[in-house]
Amino acid sequence: MTGLSLDEILSLPQVHVKDIKSLTDKLQKFTTGGADQLMVISDFDFTLSRFSDKSGNRCSSCYCVFDSAVGTNNPEWCRKFVGLYHKYGPVEHDHSWQQSHELIIQGGFKKQAIDDYVAHCNIQLRDNADIMMKKMSNHSVPFIIFSAGIGTIIEMYLKHKFGRVEENTHIVSNMMGFDEDGYVNSFSDPLIHVFCKNSSVMPADRTFSQQIHGRKNVMLLGDSVGDAFMDVGVEEEQVSLKIGFVNHDADKLVDKYLHYFDIVLVDDQSMDIPNQILEAIYAKSY
Repeated sequence: MTGLSLDEILSLPQVHVKDIKSLTDKLQKFTTGGADQLMVISDFDFTLSRFSDKSGNRCSSCYCVFDSAVGTNNPEWCRKFVGLYHKYGPVEHDHSWQQSHELIIQGGFKKQAIDDYVAHCNIQLRDNADIMMKKMSNHSVPFIIFSAGIGTIIEMYLKHKFGRVEENTHIVSNMMGFDEDGYVNSFSDPLIHVFCKNSSVMPADRTFSQQIHGRKNVMLLGDSVGDAFMDVGVEEEQVSLKIGFVNHDADKLVDKYLHYFDIVLVDDQSMDIPNQILEAIYAKSY
């Protein structure tokens, strides 16, 4: 591997690996296959984005964009919205997403107002995630952002951050629909929540089918156990390399995550380790 060696990566305090031999075998297959055989699937909230900012404050998720922006203007609506999160968030049942979507529709939000909320929200990408995304674009590596959040928020955020969504980047998430006056009036179907993030909710007419055709190596990035199954149903997959981020309660979660992810990163607010692996893969493409 270029940059840090595998042994050096494994020696880092934030890196946890259960089966070094299996990881080594997968890395060998990934580097041999090069960029032409690779696709990357990533969760968004607290995976591609940071869990906390540099001051230690909790960053926003897609849904938090609403309660943080609306709180002062419509406290009653905000109370209901935040109440749903506290009631259903710990168990993450699909009805929490459905009721949140219904509240957003009832809130009478216009597209331009939502875009303004996003422009001033506290969503932040992990350190060097922008470098990772730029190089994937340069090497034409398909990048699937698979989120149980709100895809329209993600799309708006990326456009504010980069000016556009790159051609290699595809968002599979809950998308908002707007009426002729620009008000939110619907969400896409099927509903995507944390326990159904697999091929069953992929759109049948997805535009990126041709881009992922023939790609057998899948790097997967997530911050929950449910994210470890985002590659289920990828038709031509032969090898998956799964990287999990533990953002909190490390003493309780690391051992659990090691059952599902090849590499577990603890309190790491960067994309440095995925970038190291990707650099090794790109090096084999020349």
